[in-house]
Amino acid sequence: MTPIWHALATNLAVAALFFALWALAQPLLEDQRRPARHLALGVSMGIGAVTSMLLSVELQPGMFVDLRSSMIAVAGFFGGPVAALVAGAMAALYRVSVGGPGAVAGLTVIGLAALIGIAGSLLRRGKPVTAGGILALGAAVSIINFVAISSLPIAAEVVSRFGISLSLLAFVATVVAGLFIHVGSRLARDRVLLRAALTQAPDFHYLKDPASRFTAVNQSVTTFNGYARPADMIGKTDFDLTDAERAERLYAKEQEIMRTGRPQLDLEERLVDDEGTEQWFSTSKVPLRDADGEIIGLAGVTRDITARRRLEAELTDSRNLLSYAVSEMSDGLAMFDRAGHLVYCNDRYRSMFPLTSEERRLGSNIRDILKAVVEKGEQLNLGDPDKWINDVITSMQVNGEEQVSLLDGRWLQVRTRPTLDGASLVVVSDVTSMKKAEAELMTLTGQLQVLASTDALTGLMNRRAFDAAIGEEVERSERNRRPLSLVLCDVDRFKTYNDDYGHQAGDECLRAVARCLKGALLRHDDMAVRYGGEEFAALLPNTDEDSANIIAERVRSSLFDLGLQHTRSEHGVVTVSAGISTYPGRARRRSAEQLVARADVALYDAKAAGRNRVTGWRPTPEARRARLSG
Repeated sequence: MTPIWHALATNLAVAALFFALWALAQPLLEDQRRPARHLALGVSMGIGAVTSMLLSVELQPGMFVDLRSSMIAVAGFFGGPVAALVAGAMAALYRVSVGGPGAVAGLTVIGLAALIGIAGSLLRRGKPVTAGGILALGAAVSIINFVAISSLPIAAEVVSRFGISLSLLAFVATVVAGLFIHVGSRLARDRVLLRAALTQAPDFHYLKDPASRFTAVNQSVTTFNGYARPADMIGKTDFDLTDAERAERLYAKEQEIMRTGRPQLDLEERLVDDEGTEQWFSTSKVPLRDADGEIIGLAGVTRDITARRRLEAELTDSRNLLSYAVSEMSDGLAMFDRAGHLVYCNDRYRSMFPLTSEERRLGSNIRDILKAVVEKGEQLNLGDPDKWINDVITSMQVNGEEQVSLLDGRWLQVRTRPTLDGASLVVVSDVTSMKKAEAELMTLTGQLQVLASTDALTGLMNRRAFDAAIGEEVERSERNRRPLSLVLCDVDRFKTYNDDYGHQAGDECLRAVARCLKGALLRHDDMAVRYGGEEFAALLPNTDEDSANIIAERVRSSLFDLGLQHTRSEHGVVTVSAGISTYPGRARRRSAEQLVARADVALYDAKAAGRNRVTGWRPTPEARRARLSG
């Protein structure tokens, strides 16, 4: 190999050496900011370019060739304008100091290499470096080297002999440099990312050697143990951080992990600080092995789970409280999922259905439960069993409320509330006592209604009941084209009877008249009324005038036959006079007021005719309307 080729090979080796040294030096600059790293790259590549020129090949006196352009271009490509300018300036100063006829060409190559590197950096625009970009950079550098040699005033034989070879060497040097720096940068970024993740993670991350000494910790571990920097904890053990008993326990467990190779996963530990505050931690520790499989230490991660444990404790307390409340509540509670399966029920729910309590177990389907209800006859008034089962299942999908009666006489109120996910909540309440109270209230209300409509002395319906009934009967008779009759009765000379025999005898007399009136009525729909004082009435639906006359005559004759002594009466005994008014079925216009008025006219006609008689209303001019004293 000629001296020139020796020099070129040495130049390539020196360039590769500088590239490798820079790749190794990158971890030392990881903590520096980007401008400082770019400046360091420019200085390093500038020194490399000067070194390459020191070992350059002198083709002719004052004309040198070397690999300076590769270093300057790589500096610009990876470090941007700052690195390119620094490296280019260092190389240019040295080339000017050397001088010679090739100085201009050398400075031109330096400038072009710097521009190529800067252009490549700007074209990337912060994007990751690719293999294609490195190859393109190498090609550009090889071209400017070939052009530079070709422009030198040297023999064509020299250009052809060394120009292509130098260009190829420049291409190789540039590509090798790019790969070295690219791989080194990527590894550096990975290290920075990993270190940032460990340092800034909220959990406690740490590494220990076989003697359980800390070899690396993150900032969370450092702060928790009261130190300022992670480096302050290197070489310390748990005996330096906690009480002896706990430290001995931790040490023994870690030695067991490294002896057996079995990891410790999610071990929870409770700690109480000097102020009595309780803290919980979850710790996982795994053994670390080298390439030969030998255990060289362990890695640990500890997480503060105090908030989680407190939340779990609160949740447990709430669940226990809810469970107690549900189990002790007087209502039955059940939850069915969207498919109709029983997923929850309290004991009260099952006890409310003693005949089907066994069927109401978790997992049972509502259809099977309802079939058991039908088979055992637990619920009354179901109607068609299949329709009832389908209706109940359908009703569980809507808000509903129903009262059901059971075979044992109890009443239950069943309320259903569907949930958003298609499930159904069923609440069952025992309303037996309420239903009994309701029945008693209805009975009492009925009794009060009877008392309110009954005359206390005679037991007949009173005037209030009569006024309510006559209007309805008039409307009904008009609507159905049926006859309606009214009989008004008045005890003759009752005032003098009271004066002569006293009020007690008078009350007994009225009761006797009431019995006669009530006994004269023929049908259930007929209504016997104490109209007021000594006046009585009989409201007779579906009764024509002849039938009403018969009834009135029966009242009159039965009272007369009693023979109640009345010395100041024309007849020597207590008698009644009666007036009748009737709407025949053909009557078109009817009113309660008119019916009463006509009966009243007929009554006074009976009294005017000598008392103790029955008179029907007639629309004749001869009808007398004279009012006689009682």
